[in-house]
Amino acid sequence: MKTRFFFFLVIVFAILLGTITANGENTMIYAIINDNVLTIKPSENSSAKAFIEMLRAGDLTVEMHDYGNFEKVGPIGAVLPRNDEPITTEPGDVILYLGTEITIYYDVNSWNFTRLGKVQDKTPEELRNILGSGNVTTRFSLNPPETDSLVGKFDFETRTVLLNSGYKMPILGLGTYALDYDTCVNSVKTLLKNGGRLIDTAYMYHNEEAVGEGVRQAMSEYNIPREDIFVITKLYPNQFSDPESAIEMALQKLNIGYIDMMLLHHPGTDDVKAYQAMERYVAQGKIRSLGLSNWYVKELTDFLPKVTIIPALVQNEIHPYYQEQDVVPFIQEKGIVVQCWYPLGGRGYTSELLENETIREIAEAHNVSSAQVILRWDLQRGIVVIPGSGNPEHIRENLDLFGFELSADEMAKINSLDRGEKHDWY
Repeated sequence: MKTRFFFFLVIVFAILLGTITANGENTMIYAIINDNVLTIKPSENSSAKAFIEMLRAGDLTVEMHDYGNFEKVGPIGAVLPRNDEPITTEPGDVILYLGTEITIYYDVNSWNFTRLGKVQDKTPEELRNILGSGNVTTRFSLNPPETDSLVGKFDFETRTVLLNSGYKMPILGLGTYALDYDTCVNSVKTLLKNGGRLIDTAYMYHNEEAVGEGVRQAMSEYNIPREDIFVITKLYPNQFSDPESAIEMALQKLNIGYIDMMLLHHPGTDDVKAYQAMERYVAQGKIRSLGLSNWYVKELTDFLPKVTIIPALVQNEIHPYYQEQDVVPFIQEKGIVVQCWYPLGGRGYTSELLENETIREIAEAHNVSSAQVILRWDLQRGIVVIPGSGNPEHIRENLDLFGFELSADEMAKINSLDRGEKHDWY
């Protein structure tokens, strides 16, 4: 991976949100706490400008202690100009206190303070978890940390991948295409009950309401926090001309607070306009990550220079008969995660693929199913899998991919099955 893809999003947020300092430069401030990074949009006042100038001389490390169960506070070792005003803080507010101390709020408080900025990319719950209950060491910097070794790398222990948007996404889950309402609700609940946390839907699947219902029921019945669940939905090209209404409709249908990731379903007229609308909803916190579906080398080469936020994910048809061996590396080298739909062949082709002699022999050697072999092959290529199913037994089986590993020889044998055989028109 090339450097800085992880924080490309937060850099370009400054452009998107109009974060301009007095000297006309676009800038963000980063607060690094353990392995977590808070992205701070500076305020437009002399205090924030002075703090930025202070950081230009080098990073600032502050030992911060908890105060009042609503903030972390620590000395900055200097005196900055004050622009005090009566403020009721919100989670994420970064405040200068008495000109000599910096605070990060994870709850509310009212006093005369000077605003230095606002954390852009964390919920109140995430802030509370990151800041913890005791003392924290925080490094403030104008330079986004290097994260090449993390972005896009699969963590098989946690079964997640770190996206370039800063969020972690499960590496396997459930596709809901063609599932009717009741089947969809039950399938979502089955997935979540058995440890799965990733669900894919779309406007054109006509089951966003069912996905939302399944998520809400599972959260209640199985005590699963919303933050642990990752829901993807998509805008269809016939929605691109009025994307704001389409996004609002998706939020309403899902009714789960926010959308973890929204994709454009495939290229079409006004796709850039629709993506730019999604960027604005990211800035509002209503969508967390963005992506594309059915975009290939030519489409990506044309599209990416026209948008501000680099996609976190590209979702394409991928299976042993259609492997995209050139497209997948092209996408991954840009710091974008690849996800496959139709991992088992799709529409009328699944049986033939599962009966393939090479795949069956590998499955027998590991005492697993052909479907498990194919899904594991994808994971070992660094491709997220979302097999669709309304069968609870199959959903459970599709989650059980971590008790075996394919050898290099077995991977090569499956790689040799590529026919360039696409099974859908996208």
